[in-house]
Amino acid sequence: MFPAFTAVASDQLLTDFTYSAQPMDVSQNVAHALMEKNGAVVIDVRTPEEYAAGHIEGAYNFPVEELHKHYGELAILKENNTPVLLYCRSGRRSGNAMMQLHKEGFSYLMNMGGVLTWEYDLTTDKTTKPFAEAVKAVTRYQP
Repeated sequence: MFPAFTAVASDQLLTDFTYSAQPMDVSQNVAHALMEKNGAVVIDVRTPEEYAAGHIEGAYNFPVEELHKHYGELAILKENNTPVLLYCRSGRRSGNAMMQLHKEGFSYLMNMGGVLTWEYDLTTDKTTKPFAEAVKAVTRYQP
């Protein structure tokens, strides 16, 4: 579902990429390229324990089991039509989270799979930038 990938320049990977208001799966190499361009907010939907053990740098932790409790905080995504990259361990929970958020009216949701196939580094450092600030800093990638 989310295959491994080889290194390619971000701009080259994003040449044919277009954001979609409909939920969609994206390859991890495209997701990484978007991260390099600050083209989406990254959300880890695993448990706090899984997140603490290692997560993608800059990711915010909103566990899928408690997602409904965070709709108020996440509303800024909807207000700004901010693109969102979701991930978990394997891609199943992030897919569920993507559909749950879409049913609540969120757009520009992308499931990038899971850390099991992530070929870049993970960190245990907690993301310190406030979520609202990160959302406002996103700039859509324009090829």
